[in-house]
Parts: sequence; structure tokens; C-alpha cells
Amino acid sequence: LKLQLKAQTASLAKMQWQQFQAVPPPAAAGMSHEELIAQVKELQRSDPGAKEQWAAYTDLSGGGRRDPGKHAADYLQSFLSHLQSGVRLPASVPMENPSEGPTVAEAVKVMQRKSMSFKNVWRQFCMDFGGGTNDPAKHPVEFMVKFFDFLGMRAGGGSGPAGG
Repeated sequence: LKLQLKAQTASLAKMQWQQFQAVPPPAAAGMSHEELIAQVKELQRSDPGAKEQWAAYTDLSGGGRRDPGKHAADYLQSFLSHLQSGVRLPASVPMENPSEGPTVAEAVKVMQRKSMSFKNVWRQFCMDFGGGTNDPAKHPVEFMVKFFDFLGMRAGGGSGPAGG
């Protein structure tokens, strides 16, 4: 059963990452780094959907750094291509804003204290996919989201994601 769950989780994680990586060729090729920064900043100011996608994109692959000036030109080009592709990432989970309630890492810590079953599943997931690091604060939010997807899949009978 453990091997089956491990294979299902690895498959789910791979499918999610491939979905996020399915980006067409850069739409902003040939633009300077400064022009790319200006374009991303303008999109953030003028388009709430683009601003949400920037937040999700940076949380997924940019270390949560929201300032476009802190990213290389190819990263900004990749984001603009992603935005143009029409593929939408799920909205970001708040990182560390106390006014928005507890962080995902704090929630995982509370659940570890409250439930031995949760703690054991979290520990195994971290061993299998997180390099053995059990402290949720040392994992990116997307790792914890994949863990919760894994829990949901287990709770749903391990049938995998609907619509693949």
C-alpha cells in the first residue's frame, strides 16, 4: 500500500508540475530586462487577474519574491508567456501575513501536535518527497499544497485526480 501511495503521489506531483511548465514560447522575446519589469508591474496595477497569477507564479517557482526587479529577464518572459497561454495557476496561499490568519506552515504544525496519524503521514511524505525535512516552515507553500492534495487523494480512496 505504501508503494502504491508513493507512486500515486509522485504521479500527481509530476502531472501538476508538467501542467505548470506547459508554457508556449516567450511572447516578450527581444524586450530588455527593464522593459519586462515595467510590463509585469503595469500588468499588476491594471489587471487583478494578472496580479493574482504573478503571485501564484512567484510562489510556485520564484521563492515568493513578488518584485519583478528581483527576477531575471528569462523568468519574466516565462511568466508573460504563461499569462498569454491562458493556463491558470491556483490562487496563491498567503505566505506570512498575520492579518490573514495562520500560515499553511503553522496549520501543519498544529495538525502534527493534534493528530499522531497526521504527523506520521506528514513525516513519511517529507521523507519521500521533501528530503527528510519535517519542519513545514522549511518547505515552500506549494510543497504543503501537494501534501494536502495527497491527503485528499487518500481520503477519496486513492483514485487520483479527476479529469487528469
